[in-house]
Formats: sequence, C-alpha cells, structure tokens
Amino acid sequence: MTVGAPGALALVALIGACDGDGAGGPDATSLDAGLPPDASVATGPTRYPADVETAPVTAAVVARMRAIAAAGPGQRDDVFMKVGASGTVSTRFLYCLAGAAHQPAYAIDLAGRDALVATLDHFRTGLIGGATPFDRATLAAEVGRTAAWAITGAPSPLTAELAATTPRFAFVNYGTNDMNAAASYGAALGPFWERMGTLLDQLEAAGVVPILTGLNPRDDDPAAARWVPTWDSVTRALAEARQLPYLSLWVASAPLADHGLLADGLHGNVYVAGGRAEPCVFTPAGLAFNYDVRNLRSLELLDAARRTVLAGEPAPTAPPLAAVVGAGTDAAPLIVDRLPFTHSGDTVGGQATHAGYAGCDQGQDEAGPERVYALHLDAPAALRVIALDRAGVDVDVHVLTDGACVERADRLLDRTLPAGDHRIVVDSFVTAAGAQAGAYTLVIQPCAAGDPDC
Repeated sequence: MTVGAPGALALVALIGACDGDGAGGPDATSLDAGLPPDASVATGPTRYPADVETAPVTAAVVARMRAIAAAGPGQRDDVFMKVGASGTVSTRFLYCLAGAAHQPAYAIDLAGRDALVATLDHFRTGLIGGATPFDRATLAAEVGRTAAWAITGAPSPLTAELAATTPRFAFVNYGTNDMNAAASYGAALGPFWERMGTLLDQLEAAGVVPILTGLNPRDDDPAAARWVPTWDSVTRALAEARQLPYLSLWVASAPLADHGLLADGLHGNVYVAGGRAEPCVFTPAGLAFNYDVRNLRSLELLDAARRTVLAGEPAPTAPPLAAVVGAGTDAAPLIVDRLPFTHSGDTVGGQATHAGYAGCDQGQDEAGPERVYALHLDAPAALRVIALDRAGVDVDVHVLTDGACVERADRLLDRTLPAGDHRIVVDSFVTAAGAQAGAYTLVIQPCAAGDPDC
C-alpha cells in the first residue's frame, strides 16, 4: 500500500540509517555517527519516523532543547529526574549506570561505545542526598500510576521532585496505566494527551528538557496489544509536536523474544548472567532484553542532549523525512505521504469553507476554520484517525470519500476506507462563544490485523 498524493514518494530509506540494532547487531542508531555537511542547519520541525527506536536529534530538536534550558538558568546541568510508573521505579532502569562507587552489584559493558563515558562521568557528579541521578529513588514515580497522578496534589509528585533535584533533564514515561484510565483504550487518549501536555508544560517552564519514553508492548491482553501501536504513535506525536527526544519502547521491544516482556506480559525483562540481573550489558547478548535496550537508548539520548545543550555541539542527525507538503486547503491539501502519519497544525488562519458535513453529522456548527488533508490509498485500509487538542480548543475530524462525508468524530474514528482518494478535514467546532479554533495534532494509524474496532 502507498499513501499520499498519486506519485508521492515513499521515503523509506531512513530505515537503514536510523533503525536500531534490535537484538544486538552493529549500533546503527549511534548518535556518534558522522554528520552530513548540513546536519546543523535547521529546516523547520522534524518529523519522527514511526519505525525507529529513537527519534532523530536534529537541528530543530536541538534548538528546542536549548530554548527550554534557557528558561531555567538555575537548574543543575549535572542532574536529571525520572517521572513515571513501575518501569521507572524499577532499579533495573538506569540504576546500573551509577557506577561501582554507588551500585557495585552491577556490571557495565558499553561494548565499545566509549564516547558515552563522558556523559556517565558528567551525571555521576550530580549528587542528590548521596545518590546520583541514575540511582536516586525519585518522588515522581510509583507503581501503577498515570500522568494525572504526577501532576496532582500540593505539592504534586512532579513539583516535589523538581524541588528536590533542580534537574536540567527529565525522563518521562507513561502510557500503560493510562490506557486503562477510561472506559476504553480510545476514550483514554484525550485525557492522556491533556495531562501529559500539562506535565510537559510544567517541566519546560522550569527549564527542564523532557526526554519522552513510550510504552512497552502488551501481551497481557489481546485487545490492549492491538492498541499499543496507536498509543505509541500518539506519544511519539506528542514528542514530535514539541520537538523533544523520544524513545519508542514498542519499536525497540517488538522484535525481541517474548517482546522483551516478563511472564506477566506487561513489564520488561532483563539480561541475566551468573544468576544476576545485568541491565547495563550492551553486548549483543544483553541487547536481546528490554531493560538493557532501554538503558542504552536512554543513555544515548541523554548523551545527545548533554553534548548539544550543554557542550554546544551540533545536531548529530539530519532530518530523515521531507516536510509535509500542502497548505491545508481544498485547493492545496496537506499530503498524507506515509502511514502511520502524524502532523501538528493549527486551524487558526485556515480556510472556513465547510460549515457542515451533510450525511455524517447531526447539524453541528463547523463554520470555524479548518485544515484539509489528502490521503490516497492503493488498496483498502482499516485506519484509526485521531484529532487531539488541548483545553480551550475543540476540533472535530471528518473523513470524505468522493467529496461526501462518510464519518465524523469529536476525537477518534475507526474506519475501513476503499482504495482511492480521500480527504480528512480537521474543523473547528463553533459554540455560542465562537469558533473553538486552535492547535491540534492529527494521527492516522493503521489498525492492527483482526482489530474488531476497525
């Protein structure tokens, strides 16, 4: 299947340049790779490929991280904090990188990645109450929690950990518990987007650069497993919209044996040697396990952030994907050129041509401005179309085939579309207070095989 306008290029060459080393081959995602001549030239927001473990750290991402850091001159450059749930609480996450002086029970094998030593040394000096950032027991993570928990209370767990550590960076990981925080996995996406947005707003306002981590695969429930790719795309879209570093645990773990999960089908497994868990062994044998991959990729992103934000080095990667083409109008729609597809935009300033959509609404007033996308399918496809917005904005999503609206939704719709040309319109709902126009993110996700929702 190809997507986009007829003749649109499928830019898939990035896989060879950006894909991870899976169960432990050559480190193709190393951020120490040589730079293209123009890698440090910002060309606009960077698009994040859906099939790579870590999103590219480009000039646009570096500029965004530096701007966040500039807002908090008093933050400690040798400290990061951790925010999350059970995967973050676990002593298998980063503790082993604290070094022999703090965590002598663990072995560290960088497997030749000696360029990472400078970052290890840098953050091992950032002591908080005698612990390093790697092995500090964070106040902002508890088993079973969601993003809502982190920002609730006076002080909230997030605020308490910020005050205790004064960090420059933050690892943030939510999603698995958030999936179950509403009546359905789809209904939980909107609250997750809003609460994660609030959490990231608070970090950024303090001058703390977030490093986002997506959720693990799920083998505990077939329905949940089918929704994980959608949640990964939404979390990646959140990072892309803000141009923040991103690690996809779903992409990183999916090819591993048992999806890199323990017998519970939820939590990551770890390499064991001599009867002892070794989450910081980055050899091919170690990288066949979830926590070893997660720790390496997290360290690589932290290394890229330290070098570019603190040491002033140029961006390590060039943008892997061309910008989305189009103006978002009927005459010049934005082109959906690949699936999954994510794009952040704003209906403010858009055309205001479609006041209603006969055939798929109940008379809603959609006279506000809209953005139009064009999707071409060579074959029928079951798709999940999601329009995400924040408080104060209300956009709806509409799917048109042969010029006729076939389905609309306030936020999410699942539909099998025939081969051919389609339009997806993100339109501003109008209330007595006026058009609820504003920023949004569109996610178009292929449904998993056998998904009854599609």
